[in-house]
Amino acid sequence: MKLKDFSEVQYINLVTYRRDNTPVSTAVWVAGIGDALYVTTGKAAGKVKRIKNNGKATIHETNQSGSQKLSEDLDLLAKIIDDPTEKQDGIKAITKKYGLMAKMMMRGPDEGRSIIKLENPE
Repeated sequence: MKLKDFSEVQYINLVTYRRDNTPVSTAVWVAGIGDALYVTTGKAAGKVKRIKNNGKATIHETNQSGSQKLSEDLDLLAKIIDDPTEKQDGIKAITKKYGLMAKMMMRGPDEGRSIIKLENPE
């Protein structure tokens, strides 16, 4: 699968890497905008810390629980979005894709939320 193909799936496993390169996998929602994918998470989530330390990420399609690997791996670059406009665009894309469920899960102020941008390595 190519990066754009992942914008159509319901869930991906986002694999981020600890300082010692140990992979940590988390099933997440994903939405695409242009040539990038966006994921939302809490600011205090471990994956935010791991991405700040090491922008390496791997994704594959999965089921809701993250227990099934439904596609091949794709290695990407991950970064935490600081730009308020781009952060809002990511939130809107996820809310549009997942509807009422996203609105329920993403309640509360956006200040406590991080948006992760996933892109192809250059």
